[in-house]
Amino acid sequence: MTALMRYMGMIPEDSSPGFEHTTSKPEVDLVEANQSERWVFRKNCSLSPRQLLAWYAAICGSTLVVATGFLIAGYWIVLPFAGLELMLVGVAFLVYARHATDFEMIELAPYQLKLVFADGAKRTEISLSPQWARLDYNGRYKAPLTISHKGQHVKIGKFIAEKDKPALHKELRAALARAACAV
Repeated sequence: MTALMRYMGMIPEDSSPGFEHTTSKPEVDLVEANQSERWVFRKNCSLSPRQLLAWYAAICGSTLVVATGFLIAGYWIVLPFAGLELMLVGVAFLVYARHATDFEMIELAPYQLKLVFADGAKRTEISLSPQWARLDYNGRYKAPLTISHKGQHVKIGKFIAEKDKPALHKELRAALARAACAV
């Protein structure tokens, strides 16, 4: 690992199932065998969809126990409002869970630059030539990193902390230069 990776809090990607749901930091995986580099950036989510489902089941159980107690005591009106509350909380949790596993991945090999974006159920993959790719970043607050390739502009870095963008820009620019020279 480079000192930059340690500084930025980047950790190698783990291949075990469920890891991608629990991480909250950007990751870097350097694969030595084929000299490709991979950067994976994820949202900072505290609960995975599976943990969220367990939490929602616990909320439903406790709310229905209390609402049933009120029903037995003769206050039947509490039960429909408890059902409405659970339905609205369920919708909010569903929206959260759909985007809890969003990520951006940059994979750089000597002859291919691959960008993968996951946003909810939508997954987009873009393959570019690293020899023609150019990385731009103006250093302003909330400015995205942009990869330009033959008139196409792709914004990256949605899940990267603002303080880490200049260092990532420098690292990606150096990696692109190495990949372009490998031809």
